[in-house]
Amino acid sequence: REAHRKEQEKVEKEREKKTAVEMRETEKAAKQQEAEAAKAAKQQEAEAEKAAKKQQAEAAEADKAAKQQQAEAVKTAKKEKADAEKAAKQQADAEKAAKKQKAEADKAAKKQKAEADKAAKAAAAAAAGPIPKRQAAEGGKPESDQTKRRKR
Repeated sequence: REAHRKEQEKVEKEREKKTAVEMRETEKAAKQQEAEAAKAAKQQEAEAEKAAKKQQAEAAEADKAAKQQQAEAVKTAKKEKADAEKAAKQQADAEKAAKKQKAEADKAAKKQKAEADKAAKAAAAAAAGPIPKRQAAEGGKPESDQTKRRKR
């Protein structure tokens, strides 16, 4: 019986030893798995952060490009507006100058016509000969028959 008990104890001890070894190995495997999971999570996080930074940089670049484009559009619009205003002003000035020139030409033509008419009148008067005093006094009207009779 004693031998049997000793044998039983030995088997029991052996079993406990085996169990302890198995537990240690299981713990070791669990720790290793945990470390690998942590490492993978860290790597994933780093990659996600990197991607986010890249996206942010791209967004900033796009924003910058949009702002630049807008600024250029505003600049172009301002320039075009200024050019249009300049052209309109030039046209207005040209029209004003043309009007002035036309007015001066009309004035000169009128003056010339008046002088020509005056000269023609003078020539006609010279051709008609001296105007009688009475006719001159009455503003150059020829004497009527009645007046002639009265004078006689």
